[in-house]
Amino acid sequence: MTEEAKEPDPKCMVRKKLAECIRGPNLIKTLIIMVCIGVVVQQISVCIKKLIDKPITTYTHFDFNKTLLYPSVTFCREPPYKFDKMQEYGLYGHPRFTSTWRNFDFENIDLDEMWGNITYDANDMFVQYGLNASRDNVELKATYGFINGRCYTMTPKVRTNHATKQLGYAITLQHTPEDIETTTSIYPPGYHVFIHYWKEPYTEVTVYNGGMVESLYVNVGETLEVKLKVDQYQMINYDDDPCISRSNYSANECTTKYVWDQTIKAAGCSGPWMDSDVPRCKNYTSMRNLITAYMNTHESHHCTDCPRICSSYIYNGFVTDRQKFYHWDTTATQWCIKAGPAALQTHVRACVQDNYKTSSNLLFIYFNSMMVSVYEERFNYDWNIFVADLGGSVGFLLGLSVIGLMKMFGKTWRTFIQPFLRCDKDSSRKHSKTSIATIDVKNLDQDYIGKCGWNEKTCRTEIMDR
Repeated sequence: MTEEAKEPDPKCMVRKKLAECIRGPNLIKTLIIMVCIGVVVQQISVCIKKLIDKPITTYTHFDFNKTLLYPSVTFCREPPYKFDKMQEYGLYGHPRFTSTWRNFDFENIDLDEMWGNITYDANDMFVQYGLNASRDNVELKATYGFINGRCYTMTPKVRTNHATKQLGYAITLQHTPEDIETTTSIYPPGYHVFIHYWKEPYTEVTVYNGGMVESLYVNVGETLEVKLKVDQYQMINYDDDPCISRSNYSANECTTKYVWDQTIKAAGCSGPWMDSDVPRCKNYTSMRNLITAYMNTHESHHCTDCPRICSSYIYNGFVTDRQKFYHWDTTATQWCIKAGPAALQTHVRACVQDNYKTSSNLLFIYFNSMMVSVYEERFNYDWNIFVADLGGSVGFLLGLSVIGLMKMFGKTWRTFIQPFLRCDKDSSRKHSKTSIATIDVKNLDQDYIGKCGWNEKTCRTEIMDR
């Protein structure tokens, strides 16, 4: 009993040590340590949040390329529809005037054929065109729309290795006097020029997450010089702002298809400017509903199903010179007023050799440098930075290192954990001794009963004699 009383209680020892931490000067030390531990925990929680939701930083650098790919250029005529052809079909000026469709003969007129007749083909728009003084270096493709009619996109087939005015596109566009006399557009006669990345084809539908189209407007008879600058964007696909890296994906095409589907769903039929398997509209009511739905949807559609592309090029055009209705006569070395057919033509020219000897207006679009600005998104946090932040916080606020942490854990083990484990072992030993003593007493009682039987008085006398 005396030995058991001398053994200290582990719980009492822990309480005693904790009480010493808040007595006298130790109280200030304890408070400082607790504050530092709280700050460290807060900093570690912030670092863990950064690992879960990694911050993104945009890095900018400049690349000097050996070759450059010219952008695609789309030309849309203004006015977009032939006035005389529209009158033949009982329409007026532009198909957006729904009242003129009331008397249209839907049963006998094919809409697709009619749309080809009332819009301008390549021969109506282009006098000449080419890239690096050759028409074979570009691909000309028609694109149908409702607002701008039939547009044509030129896509380069070759890359250029020099950034000068002597290389690039050269396009001469034309108008007729009838276009000026019969136009019903809010724009003066001319051309909409769209400069864009070839993976994002032109669309008249508003693409909110695109923003990869540079637009210009060229009036009839104007001469423009446009300097090009190209920026490359490499973005990261993450949940808040996803992007797609597939080579055959286009946000412009996806958004256009979305607007078409919404319009067709509202009207129950499709229009001749749409690429759809749904049948064309067959009466005035359905055509009016289709045009109304399209005009209300093509700009305010709020499409969220078409993410951006992860890697893209944005071409920025800067107009450095604009002239109208006059040109420089190299023979007479003087400025001359343009008249006749030359005043109705617009030349779209981008850094090409002077192989086109005309008195028409010109639009120069050219690179003046082989430098490309690259904007690259990168994750700004990883495990290496996390470990560095963790070591800095713990080392600065708590003054701990790896060796210090090992010593601290060892002392904590010996002071707080080991006494409880020792206490449990002592309790088990005491329990085993008690069990042995109980067994001996049971054995003694059995011997006592076996020898003495039920004659307790006689057995006691024998034991006393012994």
